[in-house]
Amino acid sequence: MKSENEKKSVTKSIKMSPQQEQQIMEQAEQKGMKFSEYMLDCALHSNQGITPYMAVKMQEMVNIVKDIADSLDEREYIRREELRQKSHDFEGLFTPLTPQEKYDKLENNIGLFVEGGYEIWESLK
Repeated sequence: MKSENEKKSVTKSIKMSPQQEQQIMEQAEQKGMKFSEYMLDCALHSNQGITPYMAVKMQEMVNIVKDIADSLDEREYIRREELRQKSHDFEGLFTPLTPQEKYDKLENNIGLFVEGGYEIWESLK
């Protein structure tokens, strides 16, 4: 539940031309947002590269890519691992890793590489 200072209880009015309103409405629609959501997003995060709204949408996309990768047949091992790697790389843009997390990730990736090498070796026999 939101605290009192997080509830949207303040209403402000702004003056704009009909053309400006139309442009803002179009941009809000493109992002799947309401007028007020879009205006707040722009006002609060206009000087940041990635807003919280964008980060959530990107995380949703990463999750979909991971699901697609997991659904690929084992015969498409290379494509599956490529999708997984790209989604992990993309996800890493939003969540900074500590040195220990980076080491753990590297250790895990080496394990995947070795595992994949064994599978390829077995298939060549």
